[in-house]
Amino acid sequence: MKHWMGLLFMAGLMVWVVAALPVNPAAAAPVAPGLSASVAPAEIIPGQAGYVHVSGGYPLAVTVTMDGQPLDIFWAGSGYEGLFSFGLDAQPGEHMLAIDATNLTTGETLSRTETVTVTAFDFRNEQVSIPYRLQDLLDPKLNQSELDRLSAVYAGRTQPARLDWPFAIPVPGGIVTSRFGGNRVYNGGVLAARHAGVDFRRAIGEPVLATADGRVALADTLSIRGNVIVLDHGYGVFSQYAHLSQILVQPNQFVRRGEVIGLAGATGRANGPHLHFEVIVNGNPVDPLKWLALAPGFIPPREATPIPQTDGSGGGDTGGSVPTPGG
Repeated sequence: MKHWMGLLFMAGLMVWVVAALPVNPAAAAPVAPGLSASVAPAEIIPGQAGYVHVSGGYPLAVTVTMDGQPLDIFWAGSGYEGLFSFGLDAQPGEHMLAIDATNLTTGETLSRTETVTVTAFDFRNEQVSIPYRLQDLLDPKLNQSELDRLSAVYAGRTQPARLDWPFAIPVPGGIVTSRFGGNRVYNGGVLAARHAGVDFRRAIGEPVLATADGRVALADTLSIRGNVIVLDHGYGVFSQYAHLSQILVQPNQFVRRGEVIGLAGATGRANGPHLHFEVIVNGNPVDPLKWLALAPGFIPPREATPIPQTDGSGGGDTGGSVPTPGG
């Protein structure tokens, strides 16, 4: 009898202990989130980029096309993304995004279309004068030859494990002296071009940082941009750093965001020391500040009123431009 009473006591004690144990939420079967897609921005101006974000599980089979042309899709940590961009000469109008996704685990599907609208925008007209010693660099053929070489670099497509995001300003605390997209006329009409980047005020020798993780696609001396570095961030995204006094990286070298890759200078077609910074998405130069602003919490840099470039002391950029049609 005592033996059976002891067994009953032990069994009761075990039931009490099990009941008292806390329930581990991770042991419960998770509820799979539904598929969702978003597009930003839905309204865009020429010289700007945007993205499609698809989430709701992993792995997903995702395809996205814009006007029938497929976008590169990559895993971005919280979902899948594809990038689109419009060049400076993009005309106002609507563009159709077709988004299709399938959850390979649950079989759930999503199919939807979104519209991205390009709106007209009047970029600033700028008269730029450069000194006599730089006038040979206004040759349209020389400018086009340099652009052709850069375009060949931007045509490359690499697919790293991830696209480092968000991008950072390459010169923290830098003051913007010239914005993106200006309609520039050099020396009274010798050359007409668009300003394809943003200029930051820098003294010669000040450090220039990588805006994001990437591989050095170009580190060379060019006629217009002087000492220039191009980083390949993957999936058709590149960044360019021009007019450097020194290049501190080698082609094919991998660099981390915030790493010093060069020193600011005034090489090439430049009136004075500064950094000319470009972001290229799918072959199109896009406004670097609007690209950085796609990340929540972005704080735009301070801007200075550009000094009229009438002599060699203005410190403004005269390179890094895209010739206009027929210019």
